[in-house]
Amino acid sequence: MGGGAYATKLRHLATVLAFASQGIHLWVLPGQLAAAMFPGIFFFGVAVGQGLLGTSLLFGGGRWRARLGVLFNVFVILVWLLTRAVSIPQLFEPIQLPVEGLGAAATVIESALVVVLIALQRSMPRKRKVRYTR
Repeated sequence: MGGGAYATKLRHLATVLAFASQGIHLWVLPGQLAAAMFPGIFFFGVAVGQGLLGTSLLFGGGRWRARLGVLFNVFVILVWLLTRAVSIPQLFEPIQLPVEGLGAAATVIESALVVVLIALQRSMPRKRKVRYTR
């Protein structure tokens, strides 16, 4: 842990953003599962990942959790952008997914989460390596 009051505020903000993203993914999960199994499983995995990230941050996540959260959310953002930019095969015919309100909101939240996690990571003190001399 560490970093003082600023790091604590950043950690709480990141927790709220992670849980907000999780809530959106859980909200749209039934529709995604009804449409196709693979997107539904992806949405479930993202919701679980955001929930685990939010919980670990709530209880004092360290630098490596912030790094993992950045990587995870950048991956989710890139998948969202990719599925909107190019058509993806859906069983027999390729489709290009539309930009809809909840997906765009989740992407904005995840982008903000990346920024907050980077700031959180920078506000935490680095552990110094101890060198033993004889």
